[in-house]
Amino acid sequence: MWRDLFFRVVVFTILLFPFGSSAQTLHQEVQEQVAAEVLEIVSETERDITGTDAKALVQTVRAEVKEGEKAGQVVRFESELTTLKPGDKIFINRMVTIGGEEFISYADYERRPTLALMAVAFVVMLLIFSGWQGVRALLSLGGSVAAIFFLLVPALLAGYNPVWASVTIAGAILALVLFGTHGINPRSVIAFVGTFSAVIITGLIALLSVGTMRLSGFSSDASVYLNFATNGSLDLSGLLLGSIIIGILGVLDDVSITQASVVQELKAANPLFKFKDLYQRAIKVGRDHIGSLVNTLALAYVGVSLPLILLYAKTDSSVWQTLNQEVVAAELIRIIVGSIGLILAVPATTAVAAYYFHSHEVDENEDSSHHGHSHH
Repeated sequence: MWRDLFFRVVVFTILLFPFGSSAQTLHQEVQEQVAAEVLEIVSETERDITGTDAKALVQTVRAEVKEGEKAGQVVRFESELTTLKPGDKIFINRMVTIGGEEFISYADYERRPTLALMAVAFVVMLLIFSGWQGVRALLSLGGSVAAIFFLLVPALLAGYNPVWASVTIAGAILALVLFGTHGINPRSVIAFVGTFSAVIITGLIALLSVGTMRLSGFSSDASVYLNFATNGSLDLSGLLLGSIIIGILGVLDDVSITQASVVQELKAANPLFKFKDLYQRAIKVGRDHIGSLVNTLALAYVGVSLPLILLYAKTDSSVWQTLNQEVVAAELIRIIVGSIGLILAVPATTAVAAYYFHSHEVDENEDSSHHGHSHH
């Protein structure tokens, strides 16, 4: 009994406190992404891409690590994702396994300096050409982005209905954009009423369309990854609806404030104009505006989806079969529903503006030239 107890104590002690030079050091797995600078391209070779006739350029790269516990050290790795050259600022993935093996791989290119430069150029040009109005536009833009990231995104991740959450946040964004950029005045209030009415109707049309077409929302890789990341708790079909609603806000703001401004200027030019006169004359401008903005909206979506269009152009599927693919149908419904929203916003805003201004005098001291377009 005593010998058995002694044996157990000795074994337990050895396991807890390993002695001798033969004891191995335990490593903890490390995964990090750190900044680095390319020092040298050691070699370049072409490698066949499995399953295709294409080849990939593989570079052997030497780079200096700029941060982390390996800062100042030179590492070597292979890269085939992009063509690098000495002096490039990049990010590398560094992984150390439990066994102590270290693996280095290319992660991404450092793009932030260029982004910052372009952003500064945008702000400077906006302030030069728009002055104080540009400052107000920047502030309202910042508010809109904040509303999306700090209100809409948390609401969607918390499981709120994507459609109603998007419509509600759309109202907040519209208020920020219209009142922040153009001030609180009859023109901006009218534009808000007309635009938000169009957003609600457009949301209902989108809801009906997406439901009828049985769009699942899984048309992109990002949606698939998001579904895994949230354990399938999000309604991706509703998320598609929300993205359609948020996506048309910019052009709806443009067309609505223009129509309200046109009606106001018509009333200022001829105080005797009644509702019918104001509406009929302003709607002519609206028709021209619709034509240009629908084209703008369609080209914007086509531009974003250009790689997808090229991919399907290379397949053997017929046009009709291609149109039925969810990834294509989802983009088409964005264009169509967005265009419907534009078409609805013009008569709605024009009617509200004509109704208000036909019985109210225009304040000549109020600057109505806030909008970037000029219509004659």
